[in-house]
Amino acid sequence: MRAVVYAGSTLVALGFGLAAIGADSAETGVEDAHAVPVSVSDVSLDVSLEDEAAGAPIQDGISTGAQNSAPESPAESLESGPPAAGSPGETPDPTPSVVRTDDEDDDDARRRRWRERRNRYPAPTFTPEQWRPPDGPIRIALQAGHWKAHEAPDELDGLRYGGTQWEGLMEWEVNLAVAERTGVMLEELGYEVEILPAVVPPDYHAHLFIAIHADGAADPAARGYRVAAPSRDYTGRAQQMVDLLRDTYGEATGLRRLPDVTRRMRNYYAFNVRRYEHSLDPRTVALILETGFLTSPTDRRVIVDDPDRVARGIVEAVRAFPVTALVADSDGPAPTAGPISIPDPSR
Repeated sequence: MRAVVYAGSTLVALGFGLAAIGADSAETGVEDAHAVPVSVSDVSLDVSLEDEAAGAPIQDGISTGAQNSAPESPAESLESGPPAAGSPGETPDPTPSVVRTDDEDDDDARRRRWRERRNRYPAPTFTPEQWRPPDGPIRIALQAGHWKAHEAPDELDGLRYGGTQWEGLMEWEVNLAVAERTGVMLEELGYEVEILPAVVPPDYHAHLFIAIHADGAADPAARGYRVAAPSRDYTGRAQQMVDLLRDTYGEATGLRRLPDVTRRMRNYYAFNVRRYEHSLDPRTVALILETGFLTSPTDRRVIVDDPDRVARGIVEAVRAFPVTALVADSDGPAPTAGPISIPDPSR
């Protein structure tokens, strides 16, 4: 009888722990752009997209075979929820209690305590109304997802294992080719362009940051592109750029646009300025683009065989975005942000 009581109370306590973890992950987003079940056509796929999530470094987990067995991200291993009883460094309660206090019943308070323990940096204090673009020539940062991921620091060690592939062609190679072609087109127009590897410099600041990735799935019928803004966009401008890119990319490539995005895309690690040292300056307008499925014959004909079409789709959105629209600078050939007349999208 005593063994039954102890087992029952342990299961109840475990249930409370799992509920807390689930509630926290839904709000704080240590997500992989690719590990949330995604509906593609009529097929439901559990696609492991990106492991550089804002909550967690994203990995494009599913290759042409089985899912990547490596840790999905630092955030998955370090911040997916409170440590379970019996974890190293934790002293389990010798007498688990099934009686919960009022505070324990308060999900918001529990999530708040957990966030405070894992967020190491203060939240930005400016509002979208107070936001201003950087001074000087317009700088566009293009990140080639998973490129040089093996150089990731310990805080982002999950990045070292990510990325999809197809018959030996690695995702980072496709991402880098697209980033380089896009960079050439933008520089010809007068923009300053920097191509970044998987790990961004601490507090990286630019007018616009675009993380370029490709999806992968075990089912070759899975295809399409998607674009996402950060779940916490301190500039208030990212969604406007996302809407533009969705249209220009589709027009340039002819690829299918997926109507959904994953939480791991919206919580891409580079967006998480409170948790990671190697993340963007919160004043940088940022987004993530999944150019298509590397495992799809249809998508490969564009993203692998014709990267110029991908690049044109990106360039047209950059030119149309008010923050990065070209304004001639009388002192030099490089375009600048010009007068501060950027509309507030929240109005």
